[in-house]
Order: sequence, then C-alpha cells, then structure tokens
Amino acid sequence: MRSILKDLCLLLFIVILVLPIEAVPNELSEYDNFTEGSGLNKTENASKYYFDSDSGLVCVVAGKNTEYGEIISSDELVEEIAFLTDSPESELSPVWTADGDYILYTVKRNEPNNESDNFESYRMNANGSEIERIGIGEGNLTGFSDLSLDGRDLVLMKSIDSQLDLYLASLENGTVTPVANDPQVSEGWGAWCRLGKLITYTQESAGTPSQLWIVNRDGSNNTRLGTSENVGIGKDWCPLGLRIIYSAKELKETYDLWVIDFYGTNQAQLTNTSYNEWNPSFSPDGKWIVYVSDEGGSPDIWIRDIEGNYRARLTNNTGSPDSVPKWSPDGSKIVFAGYNRGNNSTIDITNTDAINDSNITGSDVDLINDSDVDLINGSGIDVMNGSNVSAINDSSVDQTNGSDTATVNSSDIVVIKLLFEPYIPPSPKITSFKIDPLEGVSQEGNVTISLTVMNEGGNASEGNISISFPGKEKIQGIEWTGSIINISSEGSPVQGKDGEITAQYPLVELVEYEWNAGQEETLNVTVIPNNETEEIVFFVRTGLKDDRTETYRRDPLSSADKDQQGFDAYRYLLNVS
Repeated sequence: MRSILKDLCLLLFIVILVLPIEAVPNELSEYDNFTEGSGLNKTENASKYYFDSDSGLVCVVAGKNTEYGEIISSDELVEEIAFLTDSPESELSPVWTADGDYILYTVKRNEPNNESDNFESYRMNANGSEIERIGIGEGNLTGFSDLSLDGRDLVLMKSIDSQLDLYLASLENGTVTPVANDPQVSEGWGAWCRLGKLITYTQESAGTPSQLWIVNRDGSNNTRLGTSENVGIGKDWCPLGLRIIYSAKELKETYDLWVIDFYGTNQAQLTNTSYNEWNPSFSPDGKWIVYVSDEGGSPDIWIRDIEGNYRARLTNNTGSPDSVPKWSPDGSKIVFAGYNRGNNSTIDITNTDAINDSNITGSDVDLINDSDVDLINGSGIDVMNGSNVSAINDSSVDQTNGSDTATVNSSDIVVIKLLFEPYIPPSPKITSFKIDPLEGVSQEGNVTISLTVMNEGGNASEGNISISFPGKEKIQGIEWTGSIINISSEGSPVQGKDGEITAQYPLVELVEYEWNAGQEETLNVTVIPNNETEEIVFFVRTGLKDDRTETYRRDPLSSADKDQQGFDAYRYLLNVS
C-alpha cells in the first residue's frame, strides 16, 4: 500500500510540473465542471508534449509535420481488408458496439425517384453476418456519430429543414433526446469524452465557418472550444485523458490535424502539410492515430504513430472523403465507409478539398482539382449524409486509376484487420454465490453471504466486490481475500458512479489491486436481520477497471437493479421467520 501511495504522489508531482499552472485545478476538478471557468476559449503556447495526467503517458506530440515521419508499407500493419456489405445502397457512418461484437450503421436507399433524405439504421455482426434493421433514431436520421463507452447511448444526427441537430439515442429503450438543437445553428458529428460526461461536436451558424464546440451530455453548458474555424466532421478524445484531436482548415487551403485540451488551452497544430488530413481517431491504447488523407492522390485511410515517426497508407482507392474511421474496442480493427472498385463505385480524385465550411449544414462538397474535375455543388459529396458523388464535366476526369470517368453509386462498410495484438479488457464473472442458510432465517440468527468473482479477461489494475443492505441489517462478521476491505455505515462518504456520495445504508466492499487474468477473489459477509423487517434485501455488484479508459467494466449479466451508488447490481431477497 505504501508503494502505491508513493507512486501516486510521484505521478501527481509530474502532472503539476508538466501541465500549465492554471490547468491543474481544472484537470482535477469534478467532471460536472469540465466546461466551467474562464479557461475556455483561451489559447496558450502549446508545449511539445501533451501529457496525460490520468495515466502519466504522453498522448500526442504537437508541432511535428507528418512529412517528417517515414512512410512505411501497409504490409507491416494490415492483415486483410474486408468489405462487409456489397449492395447498391449507400451504407454509411459505422460505429462499433462497446463489446466489439457488432457494427451499427445507416443506409440510404439509392432507388430511382427516391427524394427522401431519411436514413435507415441497421446492425450486423462484426464479421458482416446477420444484418438486421434496428430502427434506432429513424425519422429525419442523417447519421451515427459515436457510442458511449458503456454501450448505452448513441450520438446521432437528424436533419430538419436542411439543418443538422445532435441527439442521444438510448440503445436500451430506444428513446431519443436532443443534445444540441439550437434552431439558429447546425450541430453535428459529436464524439464522446472517454469519461462519458462531455460531447465535442461541430457547429456552424449562418455566414460563419464551422467551429469546434463542447457540451454536457444533457445539453447544458455548450461552449465554443478554442479558436479553430472550418472544422472537419471527424474528431476524437485521447483515450487516457481529456484532449481532443480534430481537423481544421485555418489560414491555408488544406486540412490539418489539431489538438486541444478540453478546457480550451494548449490548442496546437499537429500536422502542417500540402495535402489534406481529416477525420482522425485515436487507437484504444492511444499509440496510433487513424485518419483520412489525400496524400496518395485520393482520399484513403492512413495511420500514424502519435509521435509522428511513421505513417502508412492502409487503403488504396477505397476510401472516401466522408469516411470517419473507427477503431474496434480491442484495437485490432478499423471500420469505415468506403467504395468497392469491383462494384464500379470508386472515387479517386486528386487534390481533394474534401471538407469545407458547408459540411455542417449538410450541403455538398465542391471538389475541384488541377485536372479540371468539377464536381458541381448540389451533385457532389454530401459529407453530412453520405449521398453520392457524380462527376459532371465535359472534360475528361483525371483520376489516379487512369479511367476517364468515375461513378460512385454506393458506399459499403469496410473493415481493416490489423496485425496488432488485440487488447483483451478485464471481465468480471461471478463464479460462486452462496447463502447460508438458504431459507428459514430467524430474527435471532444470522445469515452469511459468500461471493467469489473471477477476472476472465485481461489484467486490471483495480477491481472490487461489494454487498450493500438497504434494510440496514447489522454487519456481524467479514472474511475476505484481496488487498483492502471497506466497511461503510449509514452516513459515511462512499464513491458512487458519479462521484462521492453519502451512504444511505451499510455497505461492505472488497478492493483488490492488480487483479490479473484468471484471478479469483472472495468476500464473505455475515449479518443479523433487522427485527423491524420480515425480509433481508441486499445488492451485490462487481467491477474491474479497464486501464485504457480508466472506467469500470461491470459484469455484463448485471440486472437493471441499481444500488445506492448508481451501479448495476444483482438484487437478492431472503425471508425472515
């Protein structure tokens, strides 16, 4: 325990040294106050390294031009590229579910005389099988943006009277609630903070370039973040911290990657090249950035390490300007919307100005290159809803594949399988649960509850087992394995789902540090019935920390019951005679 405290003190000392002075109080404040204070909209001179105070890791290195890094072969990174769909429809905006078992996406029907802009919502297995329509968010649906880490809430966009609004859809009950729907502006393409409280998104009002904004998940405290303009659609949060990566076209004609802290300081340009880079996303371990770039002559999926030493083109003439690549939760795959050359649906445009300030309103992108390719606005790429591309020009179309014309009739869902070792998250599983006696508990007797939990996933730095008693039974005895036992009486401070709360009834919690794969821990609690009740009710829950995200992974079989701390829990009841 002393060693752990020593390490924590050392980490805090390093954080204080590395972060800007005024950033420390904000960084350590309650998450509900992320967007409060005068620190927002204030741009500081960015230090070279973006230090992650949560993990002690460097998140990204700022100021390195990607041309500085070496281009490496994709053969060193890619195992295979698979088209999961192959249809005449436009399949777009894919998003992984939290467990990585499924992909959610939208479909726009490319039917003759179909003037509807409504999209349908679908789900399929991660290998492309068992496709089914789920109906989430349908009705003016424009696209999916991002899914919360717990897999419950999906950020999506709806288009009403050609204006985009941002919504949350519950995957548990299907309800859809607005997050940002100001009638005077368009808001779209939101990305979840890894702590699940904030959403950053793109906003544009009439006559102004698109900007980066941030909002609480309940729609409160929406605030402009930094000073960037002409912000692209894709963006992401550093997995282990509170920094955002995004694309923007500032004073030049091409898009570059930028980073900024969640409270608006340390805004800095990450790349500065003559080509476009946009729609970035961090790998789950924070070591790689996947993005779209036209460096190779057409919009394709690229990857770079966070320090800018290496970069590689993962696809060749299969990407699209409106691809928003997403990593699978285990970091072994990347999903995106692309074009299948075998289906005569390829786009290979040189010098693509892929994302401009008209994106946020849902209007089309005007693609003009040096070879007199004029993709007329109104029939070009609709970045916000993924409609199709038509090359309309009397001149020949100079493309990287050498063909004279290109017709893009549909887009498909594509998965890149990487030669990366997949990350296996920790996973708690209750392997033994006993109650003695099972029935016939008397007022004068006692009952012992025995709970054993195994980590059937990867290693975790921390985990817990807890048993709580809303009937306020008296705790008579405790036996346990593991590191620490916490006994909280009514009125004691305890850690709830959203921060510290006051205990409303007795709670026993086992805490184990370095809970490795296959390791089991046991908690036994003996209680005396409350003589004012005829039953004993108790909640049981268990969790393991996912060290990538600093959040707890709970037993996926947990019931919908919740204990006083806001966590899912098993609820049990014993009759007292």
